[in-house]
Amino acid sequence: MALSTGRSRRQNAGNKMSAMIEEERAKIESGDIVPSDEDKDFTRKDEGEDIIDSDFEETDSEAERAAEEVSKQVEELLEKAERRKQRKQARKRIVPLFASSKSKPTVKPEPKPFSSTPRRTKQPEFAVRFSSRASAVRKARESEALELEREELAAIKRKRNSTKRRKSEPLLTQEQLLEEAKQTEVENLEKLKEFQNMEAQEKQQQRRLASRKKPLMVQPISHWESRLVPEISAPAGAISTAAHIETNYSLKQLDDEEILLNPWISNAPTMPPKLCPITGKPARYFHPRVKVPYSDARAYRILEELANGHHAFFYDIDVWNSTEIP
Repeated sequence: MALSTGRSRRQNAGNKMSAMIEEERAKIESGDIVPSDEDKDFTRKDEGEDIIDSDFEETDSEAERAAEEVSKQVEELLEKAERRKQRKQARKRIVPLFASSKSKPTVKPEPKPFSSTPRRTKQPEFAVRFSSRASAVRKARESEALELEREELAAIKRKRNSTKRRKSEPLLTQEQLLEEAKQTEVENLEKLKEFQNMEAQEKQQQRRLASRKKPLMVQPISHWESRLVPEISAPAGAISTAAHIETNYSLKQLDDEEILLNPWISNAPTMPPKLCPITGKPARYFHPRVKVPYSDARAYRILEELANGHHAFFYDIDVWNSTEIP
């Protein structure tokens, strides 16, 4: 179908042709153009009749024979194509296990009668391009159908095997059932112990990781409160007994030599010794984690226990208390 046939008619269609006709009519009416029956410019010469050679003449009988031969050749080609297609289908076909051995009779399709009418060829702009997409889709569908058939066969086989096992296994007595229950109980207890051991190891690992962090020392906190003190004013009738006394101060300047020789200027002041907060003795060591000085091994052990959180601080009596400390 051409594009012009499906297109809507234009508004100015035929305007040029109508203008030319009107112009021609005006010229004829004015006498500029004289119409004549015989136009010299547009005369056609008569040609002779076509002469057909006797060698190229064809009788009706020869045409019929040629048509019959062509129809026979077409029928043979169709039969060959059908046989080739059946062979390919027989190769691809998979016979299931439960299929019957008897094969159904195949019906040979009748060849279509050959028509002598010429086939109309498609225009190149409306021809459909062949693509391998259809064959790919067909093969994918065939593979899916084969896969579904295999899965159904496997399910049927599993079902048969399960029914055979159930039939072969004898029924257990009450004693056998009790024995099996005891075995399962022992297995469950072993699994429970393994689970408890795993939990204990996990908690121990968590404590080990927590011990590496810097502990938070919980100590008593001192609060400061500020209060207003009432100001007491002196009585109005009191007599002031204050007297102005002049005092003289004698300032003595030190020489540079005296400043250099004084030991208290050049030397640093002596620091007071640090005491152990647990024993009250002078601390000879310094705990690296708690950052607290200590004196002996007992103090070190107590500091370790405090850092690990084995003791609690009671704010009511301001002491650390625990039964683990000897």
